[in-house]
Amino acid sequence: MQVTNEDTPGAVRWINEQFDCNGRFPARCALHETTNYGITLQHVKAYKEWSKTPSTCDAVNGWVHDWLSADEIAQLRGCCGKSGSGGILRSGRRQQNG
Repeated sequence: MQVTNEDTPGAVRWINEQFDCNGRFPARCALHETTNYGITLQHVKAYKEWSKTPSTCDAVNGWVHDWLSADEIAQLRGCCGKSGSGGILRSGRRQQNG
C-alpha cells in the first residue's frame, strides 16, 4: 500500500484515532507481554516512532509498512477511500471513481 500526498492527512488522522481509541493498536504489538497498564512495550515503541514520524507520504508509508498488519492496512485503505479521494490500491495506483 502506498499513501499518496492526497491521502496523507486522512491516513495520519486515522492512525492518530487508532492510538487514541484502541489500546491494542497496532495489532502486532498485542502479541507481546503487557505492562501493568495493559499495553505492551512494543505499543509504546510504535507510538514513540509514530510521534517522531513527519507527516509526509514517504514517512507515513514507512511507518505503515513497519507496524501495521494486513487487516489494519485494509482498514486504512477503506478510510482513505471514504474521503472521496478514490481510495488506495496495494500497488500504489489510485482507484477510479465512477
